[in-house]
Amino acid sequence: MKEFNSEKFCKDLVSLRGKESQDVFAKRLDIKRPTLSLLENGKQVPTIDLLSKICSLTGTSADDYFVESTTDALVYLMGSLEESDKLKIEEMAERIRIKEKYEMLAKRGSYVVD
Repeated sequence: MKEFNSEKFCKDLVSLRGKESQDVFAKRLDIKRPTLSLLENGKQVPTIDLLSKICSLTGTSADDYFVESTTDALVYLMGSLEESDKLKIEEMAERIRIKEKYEMLAKRGSYVVD
């Protein structure tokens, strides 16, 4: 899953604005100055239209602002589960981790796994 790289976006947006005031630059982007401030500080994610407009100004692709997620999809799923289901998943994940440790030891030749 890909996620928005707001750090890169903020840096590029501030760089694009340069020495131009936020007010003037915001008008150029057809947004309000407080919105620009939120975008530059990473507190708001741009709309697709705004991202497209900024990409055309910088000559970049919207894909440049999306990176492969480092967060496991299971973490997202956990937020929508019942507590009892979360416990079952956590127990299963622990069993998998233990099994992986034993398999690693078996590859070293110090433990035999059936």
